[in-house]
Amino acid sequence: MTYSYKQFVPECESGPIVDYKLFHKDRPISLSSEMTRAIEYLLWYVPNINSLQSKTNPYIEKEVFDDYIFEQMLLKMDMRPCDIYIGEKIPEEMVKYYRKKINPSCQKMLLTQGEKETKTGSMLRHIRNAIAHGIFNVIDDTLICFDFSSMNSASKNNACTAIIKIKPAGLLKALEQMEQEYAHAQIAAMGFRKAGYKVTFHDKKYFDFSAEKNGRNYSIELKTLPDGVTLTENARNRIIRRLTGAKNKILLTDSNNLTKEDRAILKGEQIKIMSPQVIEQLFLGRDVLA
Repeated sequence: MTYSYKQFVPECESGPIVDYKLFHKDRPISLSSEMTRAIEYLLWYVPNINSLQSKTNPYIEKEVFDDYIFEQMLLKMDMRPCDIYIGEKIPEEMVKYYRKKINPSCQKMLLTQGEKETKTGSMLRHIRNAIAHGIFNVIDDTLICFDFSSMNSASKNNACTAIIKIKPAGLLKALEQMEQEYAHAQIAAMGFRKAGYKVTFHDKKYFDFSAEKNGRNYSIELKTLPDGVTLTENARNRIIRRLTGAKNKILLTDSNNLTKEDRAILKGEQIKIMSPQVIEQLFLGRDVLA
């Protein structure tokens, strides 16, 4: 999906329009505990940013998942395509429009993208830059921020690379859900669907989902672990138990998270270990299991 300037609607359907300034009159700015947590998270902990505290998410910065991930983020944030503009530059008229007045009743985003950057990656980078450079303010539960190409540009109406007006609570909820294994299983399932499989999710006590196509039926379990962390014995036994009695058992997990013993035991249980990278091929419509 493209997010053109032609379809972008800068106005809110209703609500008050209030004056504001990017410069904080009271420093440090007075924030609620919820907004403080949101800003701290967006500054240090957002996935895949240049921060020692940031976690790595394997899907946010890969082009093949770009549209699906961004659409899921907007859904969780309660934003529509007409609330988003993504282009080569931010129109000066929009910088002027959002610079001194704000309607906090709706959310809007205007973004520029770097080369080979995903839409979600762009959004997170611009938000983090704006907060780190202090070019933001908070009105009620709404964060308004600008990203400029240089600090000197912040005092002018040009060289703007992003304008973001959001309610951070929704974005945090979306990011936190993206870190959960269930969300990763949903992405894997979408990949199988794109490759022509019928996907059926199961009760929590069983494996994640089955995928069926042309009489071939696979039982899929997905396990994600941080880099350098290996599967515990209890987790391994739970995987075996969840796949007991299933057809064509597949475990989607990074082999670096498995010990030699894990691989031997899982193989003995007729569980095929596949890298989550196969999901990229499935998203491209390539049936790697055929």
